[in-house]
Amino acid sequence: MSTESHHNTYQLLVTITTFIFAVTSMITVYISLTAWKEERESVRPYLTFTQSPSVEILHKKDLTFSFHFTNVGTHPAASLHCQAIFADSDLNAEPLQVDQISLANYVSPDSTVDLVVTVDIQTQGIDTGQVNQHYIILNLKYFDPVFEKQYEQIIYLRWAGISKGQLQPIYHASREDKAQIIQYLGKT
Repeated sequence: MSTESHHNTYQLLVTITTFIFAVTSMITVYISLTAWKEERESVRPYLTFTQSPSVEILHKKDLTFSFHFTNVGTHPAASLHCQAIFADSDLNAEPLQVDQISLANYVSPDSTVDLVVTVDIQTQGIDTGQVNQHYIILNLKYFDPVFEKQYEQIIYLRWAGISKGQLQPIYHASREDKAQIIQYLGKT
């Protein structure tokens, strides 16, 4: 083989090796970025129920709904804002009530926050002996001050109402309920 042929073969090997190293480096960077994004999402603030939501009648004039949340993330949740929508389960009328709740303080990791929504029975014309089932939609928005990113959680609940004067429980809505609620909210 001639010297020129050796030189060309050597250059080809160097080029192929450089290409392989470049591709390997790109794959390594991609894997690192993916792992970093997953780790970032795992430490974000995340609010979850610590107790089942509850409802009670106070002073025979208010229906009071309580929602207890804990931040199970490792970052605080800042500027928590909740929009609570109460709609009859037939989803044919305007919502019974739409409430806005905002918190000034951070919700630190592992700390609990109570969101309370009150419905005035007299103003709404509610018969405390019998109330139809209602959907409760909680739209939570909060900010991660560490990563400076906004998050949103939407929770779909179903309150079984009041039957024969007895308050019924609140439980999670089904997938079918959720689809109907989303369609309803698109109309209102």
